[in-house]
Amino acid sequence: MKQKPKKSKSRKPQVVHPTVLCVDDDIDLLKAVASGLEDRNYHVLTASSGSAAMETLRSATPDIIIADLRMDPVNGFELYQQIKNVPRNTTIPFFFLTAIDDPLAKRYSSQLGADAYIIKPVDIDELDQLIMKRLGEKRSS
Repeated sequence: MKQKPKKSKSRKPQVVHPTVLCVDDDIDLLKAVASGLEDRNYHVLTASSGSAAMETLRSATPDIIIADLRMDPVNGFELYQQIKNVPRNTTIPFFFLTAIDDPLAKRYSSQLGADAYIIKPVDIDELDQLIMKRLGEKRSS
């Protein structure tokens, strides 16, 4: 006697969003950006200083890093250089998210190799699109 195959319940594939490391010494803004990205299904790691970010990177490899420029004692440019000096971090895309609307700072970030220079306040939907666009480019290259 032939058995009928069991019907499997079709499940929607779960979309897995990347891991993002957000670095900002403004705790309220850090929480707001993290919450907005988590609402869009990102796994978010946070750090409130450059040293905390470096500590996080010892045990985790995010898909992308988003950092403020104006932080103490290590500013965003210095953090970028510290991160990129670690060989396993060289391919992680890096966005600056800053209130510093300065063409020279933007040019310098580009010369360093940053992937984006975003002026605060940021629209989370636009940030989401920028992240997905950059990671899509990374995956296809």
